[in-house]
Amino acid sequence: MANAYDTLGVPKGASDEEIKKAYRKLASQHHPDKGGDTQKFQEIQSAYETLSDPQKRAQHDNPGFRGHGGPNGSHFEFHFGGAGPEDIFAQFFGGHNPFQQHQPRRNKDLRINISVSLASTLEDQTKSVSVQTTKGDRFTVDVNVPRGVGNGTTIKYGGLGDNMFETLTRGDLYVIITIEHDARFEVHGNNLVIRLQIDSIDAMLGVEQTIPGIDGKEFSVKIPQGCQHDQKFGLQGQGLYMMNSPVRGDLIVVVDIKTPMLNEEQLNILRNIRATL
Repeated sequence: MANAYDTLGVPKGASDEEIKKAYRKLASQHHPDKGGDTQKFQEIQSAYETLSDPQKRAQHDNPGFRGHGGPNGSHFEFHFGGAGPEDIFAQFFGGHNPFQQHQPRRNKDLRINISVSLASTLEDQTKSVSVQTTKGDRFTVDVNVPRGVGNGTTIKYGGLGDNMFETLTRGDLYVIITIEHDARFEVHGNNLVIRLQIDSIDAMLGVEQTIPGIDGKEFSVKIPQGCQHDQKFGLQGQGLYMMNSPVRGDLIVVVDIKTPMLNEEQLNILRNIRATL
């Protein structure tokens, strides 16, 4: 058998992470789908399967051990061929095999990102996405995005991950949801915040303004006389839904007051008004 360490280009004492890193690099370079040599690729796979399994690695590192000079000049000899490594471990470790791993090995998981608009989160929706495995296989998954989904929500589809190694269990697919930015609104939990700019004259006299909702509706908001900068007004139930819940947040209007530029005549009028206050 070829030396697995030489095949992957790592030293004998290499860590699991070093072995995995070397394998990924070589597998990518020599993959047949990228024009690589099939035999070389199979050698790389075989070497990785050997070194990534503690028991196989132990057998690879110690195919047989012979020693001399036991007590009273006796000789002793170990072989991993006749009795088998399980019997030897049972003899020397009381039935416990320190190299035995109980977690099953499987193919890696796949992760993809999809984006949805902020307004679309008001309804359940289905997004069809194309997924490609390391082997180049491509398939379509219909992702069910629930109403009220939040930014960064991850949806798991078991058994739809990578299938690089046919002898191993297939990995899982993780779909990560990104909510697109809507310049009209700030998102604070399930509440939406919209900033409404008015001039200081309207703030003093009071004014009625129209603002948009996230679902396309328009709302009339009455700004009272003497409104202050950063004063807030709430429209109940016009925000975002909580995921898997009928509860909906509010649309909050925050007033920004802008001071207009006045001419001298207008300023004199204001001065006269101020003098009466």
